[in-house]
Amino acid sequence: MSTSESEGAGEPLTPREHQVLRLVGEGRSTKEIARELGITRATVRCHVQRTLTKLGVATRLQAAALMINPAAPTPAPPHVTHDLTPRETQVLRCLAAGIGRAEIAKHLFMSPHTARTHLQRILAKLDVHSALAAMALARGLGLKPQESA
Repeated sequence: MSTSESEGAGEPLTPREHQVLRLVGEGRSTKEIARELGITRATVRCHVQRTLTKLGVATRLQAAALMINPAAPTPAPPHVTHDLTPRETQVLRCLAAGIGRAEIAKHLFMSPHTARTHLQRILAKLDVHSALAAMALARGLGLKPQESA
C-alpha cells in the first residue's frame, strides 16, 4: 500500500460519508445517491472513495458487508427467496458476506462463468439491478451470510 493509499485509513467517517455509506449499503447507485443527497455524481464518487479508504476496503460491496451485524438474530427468509435454487441461495449468502464474483467462484468451487450466470439469475429473480442491491435485499431479508470455508 502506498503512502497516498494509506492516508485516511482508520480515520473516522464524516457525517456525509456515513450518509453515503448507508445508501451504498442499501444498494443505491452513484446516480441515486447524488439525487437523494442533492450533490453531484463526482462528489458521490469522491465520498465513496474516501469512505473505502477510511474503512480499509477496496469495493462498495466490501464496505456494505461491514455494515452487516453478524451478532444480530437471523430470521427465516420470507417467500421472496423461494424462487432461488439452493445453489443460487448459496451464491446470495456469499454476496451477503461481501464476497465478490471471482471469490464466490473459488469459495463454491465453480467456474467464474457459472458464478456470473448464478448472479445474473439472482438479480433477475429478485428484480434488482446490481450485486450490491441484491446484497442489501438479502441483508434486509435476514439472509445469513455464507460461512467461510
